Amino acid sequence: MATTGLKAPMQRVRLDEDERASVADPPSGPQRLRGWVARRPGRAAAAVVATVVVLATVVVGAPRWAADQERAAVLGAAAFPGAVRSLADPPGVRWTTAVDGSVVPLLVGDVIVAVGATTAGRQIVGLDVVDGQQRWSVSLADHPAPENVLCRPLEGHLACVVGPAPPSDRRVLVPGDTNGDDGTAVLLVLDPVDGTVLHRSDIGGWVVATAQAGSDLVVATYAWGMLTVRRLDPATGAVRWQTQRWSTFQSASNGRVSLVAAAGLVLAAGNDVTLVLDAASGERLPRPAGATVEDQTRLLEDGTLVRTRYRLRDAGVDAISQLSTGRGEPWASVRGVLVAPTVSDGSSGLVFAAGGLTSGGRVRAYDRGTAEQVWLASAPAPEVVVDAAGRVVLRGGGALVGLDAATGKEAWTHAFGPSIGRAFTDGRRVAVEHDTSDGTPVLSAVALDDGAAAWEVPVPAGTTRVVRLGSHLYALGDDALVALR
Repeated sequence: MATTGLKAPMQRVRLDEDERASVADPPSGPQRLRGWVARRPGRAAAAVVATVVVLATVVVGAPRWAADQERAAVLGAAAFPGAVRSLADPPGVRWTTAVDGSVVPLLVGDVIVAVGATTAGRQIVGLDVVDGQQRWSVSLADHPAPENVLCRPLEGHLACVVGPAPPSDRRVLVPGDTNGDDGTAVLLVLDPVDGTVLHRSDIGGWVVATAQAGSDLVVATYAWGMLTVRRLDPATGAVRWQTQRWSTFQSASNGRVSLVAAAGLVLAAGNDVTLVLDAASGERLPRPAGATVEDQTRLLEDGTLVRTRYRLRDAGVDAISQLSTGRGEPWASVRGVLVAPTVSDGSSGLVFAAGGLTSGGRVRAYDRGTAEQVWLASAPAPEVVVDAAGRVVLRGGGALVGLDAATGKEAWTHAFGPSIGRAFTDGRRVAVEHDTSDGTPVLSAVALDDGAAAWEVPVPAGTTRVVRLGSHLYALGDDALVALR
């Protein structure tokens, strides 16, 4: 019979330090990386190069991507022509640069064209629309004196007429007198991208206004009692046609000329002369039956020719405006002086006219198709600043008045004071210039639908007015341009 013995008990055994050290620790990450580099130096070098390329792309590409996004936003279209991209938030200062504020800048592509002044004289400058940095400059010679600078975009180019201002008081400037300076100006055609001067030619006479007809430039000049309207080929300076008319232009103060080209017509009006011309030939168009030289004539941007005749009644002065294409008899007559909205989305289908003293200066709305009166505003506000999104906003008496476009009923009124200035809209809000009670110039916005206050911000220091370039607002002063975003 076998006998079973007891198992030996477990005992704690102490390990030697030498034995513990003999077990190798696993390599760390850096150790493994160094080993891999030692075994495969070619692949390691390629990996380093790839990493550097990726980092460089991020460092360089990220700011460029952000700049491209900002450029796309700045150049993006508004809801309709003449509107601002957005007035949802109060605008802040994006950049400020020195300019000559006597000449309103204009936007051509992604370049803001302005006039600058240096110790060497005046110059035309091109500013980047995103950051305001100067891209190029064109110095203006002392002769002819660069007192007047009139620039406008023409088919991808920039046409600038530079010359002396009309004399402030020269009684010798009467018909038949040809003694002295005739105010010759120069036409510069520039590439707006880099400022390259593509063409230069002289224009005789003091230039008082310019307009665009197709790809050509129309220029109104005055010299020795004669108002001259020319259509020029900007690429060569060649005169396609010119029309002249005697005029009593005796000083700069009484010699302002309005020059408009639209729908195959050119209108030059000012002082004692009104010329309605065929844009293709320069021939004068005959006045319709019953029209007189005393009629006030305007050409709207849509090509509507408006002749307004004033008449005296027992209750005061009244006016009748006749609307035509400029050829043939008028297609409609409305009571009052035709008032074109500062900005419109065209959805109301209305034509507006402000009455004289007999109607208290109130605005009448007419159906564009039938010329029948749709409504008469109750508020004595003679200016239409916005016609959009079912609202017609009038300005008068230091207030904006919002009307229902369909009925003319008053929807809201917002008082800003007698200093109320230009108004802007994005189709949902209206922003307006005005001064606060302590005289601080500000820009305030209200909702287009109900007139509720949205925001108010001071106009940047050193500026006096707000202008729209493209779909964004800018503040302009005597010597500064400020981008508002």
